[in-house]
Amino acid sequence: MNTASFALRKFLIVLGTAFSLLAFSSAARAQANSPDTLNLKTTAADSSAAAGAKTVYHHSLPANTPAGKTLRGREAVVGLKGRSGENGEGHDGGIVSYPGDLTYLGGAVVPFIKFHAVYMLPNGTCPIATCWGDPEGFLDHLGRSDFIHLLDQYIGLFGGDRYKVGFDANVSYTPPTPSAANPLGALTDADILAVVHLVASASGDTGYGHEYHVFLPPGQDQCFTAAETQCYSPDNPPTFFYCGYHGSVDFQDIGHVLYSVEPFENVPGCSVYPNSPNGQLVDSQDNLLSHESFETITDPDGTAWINFSQVIMLGAEIGDECEFVTFLGPNQTPYFNPPAFKIGGHKYAVQSEYSNDVHGCGTAP
Repeated sequence: MNTASFALRKFLIVLGTAFSLLAFSSAARAQANSPDTLNLKTTAADSSAAAGAKTVYHHSLPANTPAGKTLRGREAVVGLKGRSGENGEGHDGGIVSYPGDLTYLGGAVVPFIKFHAVYMLPNGTCPIATCWGDPEGFLDHLGRSDFIHLLDQYIGLFGGDRYKVGFDANVSYTPPTPSAANPLGALTDADILAVVHLVASASGDTGYGHEYHVFLPPGQDQCFTAAETQCYSPDNPPTFFYCGYHGSVDFQDIGHVLYSVEPFENVPGCSVYPNSPNGQLVDSQDNLLSHESFETITDPDGTAWINFSQVIMLGAEIGDECEFVTFLGPNQTPYFNPPAFKIGGHKYAVQSEYSNDVHGCGTAP
């Protein structure tokens, strides 16, 4: 990198960090007063707030399905030989070259954050361990890992303890009944926003210092709208486009909020390979959770770090460039094929992330 390019990059990082720190300090609320667990249920007021909210940004992780392939285009549907394969071991801390450096567009990044797990409980129940594994345990390990410091180059900060686990929330709900207006019985993005509004209002924690990861139970479809043809819908392949997404929204009463939608990932099209270190349920869920967390930090509103220089990767975020797929078995079933490596002292199979510093996909700075 020449001197002029290096100076420009440093200037852009400093500018973006300053913007984000201002937003963080003005919008974040004190966490000390928040309970460890909130038990809540949405009201008409939350639905009204969702209806009046302005969606700032959505960015989806395409599913490994025929429908998802059209969403993904040629982005990263490739099988790599010599990676995880069927033994589920992969390589620890390796680099896979992929020439697609991210460009900084000047928008907000996230220098500090607390991740809040929001568990959607159909009819009031869904044991966390059997429905999703241990998402908060993974986030805790991630926040104390070398892996998270791959982000330092984009944020412009290098200290530890910046990304933490906050409180969690249990939200009881009645699953929608399939109807002519909602043939899949799917939750919509408006339903998710009502939940996000509920929890963020109860805690008072908004702005760039907080993200709400909304976990959906097994069997629950989710679409952007009830009549949408692009959904998370393992039971309906023609509309099964994505495995999850992150986004941001402006509510009229509580302001800017970051969130992600985390459907159940241990399904064909979203799961990692068999025999992964923690089993497919845990590693598949954490693979999506890691992907959305990294992308929220580097591009919360679609205005920060993306691939802006290559037509084939235009609009790709830090995680999109490192989604690798392997095809196993007689039917050549597609699985996400992440490396297995230690994160905070515990081994997981989650995807690597793109590093401009090494011009490739990495698992450490």
